[in-house]
Amino acid sequence: MRKTRFKIIGIDCPSCVYGIERRLRSLDCISGLKVEVSTGEAEVEYDEEKCFLKNIYEAVRDAGYDVYKEKVYFDLKGFSGEEAASVESKIRGLHEVFDIRISPTGIATVIFNPLETTLDDVSKKLAAYGAKPLSAVAEKSASLGEKTLLYRRMASFIIGLLAVTLSMYSMLTGGVHDHGIVSEPLLLALAGTAILLNYDIVARGLKSLLMMIPVMDSLIAVSVISTFTAGVASTIGLMRPHGGLHASSFFEASAGVIGFVGLGKYLEERLRRRAFKSLEDLASLLRGNARVVVGDSVVEKPVSQLMPGEIVEVRAGEIIPVDGVVVEGAGYVDESSFTGEPVPRAKKADNRDPVLAGSVLNTGYLRIRATRVGGDLLIAQVIETVREAESVKPRLARIADRIVGYFTWIVLGLAIATFSYWSLIAGSPQMAVVFMAAVLTVACPCALGIATPLVVSIAVLKASRTGVLIRAGDVFEKIIGSDTIILDKTGTITVGKPAVVAIHLLNNAGKEHVLRMACSVESRSEHPLSRAVVEKCVSEDMKFPGPEEYVGIPGEGVYGLVEGVSVAVGNVELGERLGASISEDALRLVEEAGRRGNTPVIVFINNEAKAVLEIGDVLKEEALSVVRALKDYGFKIGLASGDVEASVKYYKDTLGLDFAYWGLKPRDKADLVREMQKNGSRVVFVGDGLNDAPALAVADVGVAMGGGADVSKEAGDIVVLNNSLKTLPFLLDFSRLVRKKIIQNIAWAFAYNIVLIPIAMGVLYWSHRLFITPELAATAMIMSDISVLANALSILRS
Repeated sequence: MRKTRFKIIGIDCPSCVYGIERRLRSLDCISGLKVEVSTGEAEVEYDEEKCFLKNIYEAVRDAGYDVYKEKVYFDLKGFSGEEAASVESKIRGLHEVFDIRISPTGIATVIFNPLETTLDDVSKKLAAYGAKPLSAVAEKSASLGEKTLLYRRMASFIIGLLAVTLSMYSMLTGGVHDHGIVSEPLLLALAGTAILLNYDIVARGLKSLLMMIPVMDSLIAVSVISTFTAGVASTIGLMRPHGGLHASSFFEASAGVIGFVGLGKYLEERLRRRAFKSLEDLASLLRGNARVVVGDSVVEKPVSQLMPGEIVEVRAGEIIPVDGVVVEGAGYVDESSFTGEPVPRAKKADNRDPVLAGSVLNTGYLRIRATRVGGDLLIAQVIETVREAESVKPRLARIADRIVGYFTWIVLGLAIATFSYWSLIAGSPQMAVVFMAAVLTVACPCALGIATPLVVSIAVLKASRTGVLIRAGDVFEKIIGSDTIILDKTGTITVGKPAVVAIHLLNNAGKEHVLRMACSVESRSEHPLSRAVVEKCVSEDMKFPGPEEYVGIPGEGVYGLVEGVSVAVGNVELGERLGASISEDALRLVEEAGRRGNTPVIVFINNEAKAVLEIGDVLKEEALSVVRALKDYGFKIGLASGDVEASVKYYKDTLGLDFAYWGLKPRDKADLVREMQKNGSRVVFVGDGLNDAPALAVADVGVAMGGGADVSKEAGDIVVLNNSLKTLPFLLDFSRLVRKKIIQNIAWAFAYNIVLIPIAMGVLYWSHRLFITPELAATAMIMSDISVLANALSILRS
């Protein structure tokens, strides 16, 4: 066992502590817990063999709060994948470290507990594993090349188009060499300028080729340089043009290819940015100023400088700049960007309701205690998830990646074979250069390379707009391949809150009279069952007086006088204590309610049983229709709950499930998932992300149900922010759409190459005089890429 101290940010009342304690105690490893309301300091005793400090950190964040922490950055770019994973595992196991994240670029962000260690200490431990410390990880400022990218791409495209036009004019009018304005030196200058304007593409391609890991840019670089070199050789007399070709043909090819490809790559990037523009726009809205409450005054402060624990003031029509809890005021907040629900949600200080940065306060006035700011915001997590969705690729993406790796070498081989045939056998070095350049250009595997990752990234973005946060790119494939769905009960198929589900009247009693009397005495009690009874009256706009006398009897119920009438609400034992009359019908109703897994309470008026109120968790409205839909998909569906047998069996029968397990602890649920997996099942586990965390982690796909404040449920592969079961059928349909788009893109990329490569090699030249010039090949390649991009973007309109 180990004890650790840390500071929780955002606590300002005992109810805050209660919510945090409930989340922490849901962990299987917590044995002791103390939280100080006034300072926010917490001391936790936990079994370090069962969980890490990371699990405790996540539980606090699940409750809608955050912890006081510091960050340090390290460079792991020189590490292999296995080495980086080993370092990550070792650092995460340190007692002072909340979490470690390694980006695809090799930057490790270590989040540590400053109450237990220091920056120097953490740095020394990381340095011992060979990691290089970084002073900070700031956003890279745009270089001159990046700032002028559009101008360079557009200029090279215009130059390339001009070179092609002039060369065609020369051929059509019979102009050669130095006749008129169409001279070879002019075309040489145009081609050279176009290449210089796209130096980054050529340099990147040559560097990859020299490193023996050729990429798309390598093929373009070889194509451009070979045609340009051939043009220069022809101009200075080292190669004599024939077969209808002259030096301008080569310069036209090199200028056209690099100009068209450069603009095409820019357009591709613009299309990608358009796909993710909505998220970036939302993030940009959080870069202005916010009003911060300081004592009795309100001051403006940049959003980037906000600190956890500060109180932020938000007025109607404004964007909420922080994740936090409402501490003053009330209003309706539009959270549709996160939940997909168009109806604004009521937020009140009385309930300490959580709010999310980027949501809009439609009406009202709120003061919010910030619990998460900057990179810890939900919107920041969504953006990061979308951008890194490709890091864990589905099987189709991995296959495509392998094909691209081999395909590039195959293209180089075909280009060499083409050059060899046309130069040695056909005896035309000029045609050999042109056809080789056309093969290298038309066969660029860019479309194949982006076919899958772009679809996955856009799909993750689309899902986030509908209230679903996808944590890994392979989820879409996994959920389609699953055959068994295990549902948690409380908070998953049920609302998770006690309510009066039925009122059984006895002895000709009137419903309104019974409820009015029951609510009167129950209004003095804080018991959850009492609150359920009172809420029933409130929901029906029923007025009730306060009791003249009140007595609460632990374990039995409540008793009081209402307008001179004795009223008691409780169990059979309370009736026996009072000597009340309990009919056989009343006892039968009590027994039947128990068999349904609900809690029966009897309303006694003047010592006579007048009604049996049946209190239980309410089944979500969509539960039955969703289960039927999932069964139609062919899934085997069951229930796994920690509740009693009677309740679990009742819901199993009500929903028509295939199996049910009851009385399960969190570890038991995980064991159940493992057992089913051993028997060949591919399991989707759906739970609330708290006590279900172990099962969510071991399932093939873990779906965590929960509101926006619970987004940091790391155990789940999927977090359902809108808490609706309807998300499950949506995920299945959407995953099928994603797979369809991936297959379409891969099929198109293959078909494109299969058809055009032979033509580019010149196989139809002798029979039909049909061939593709390098610049036309570049155009065809760009159109292929754009078609793949457009198909992926169509997901946003689905």
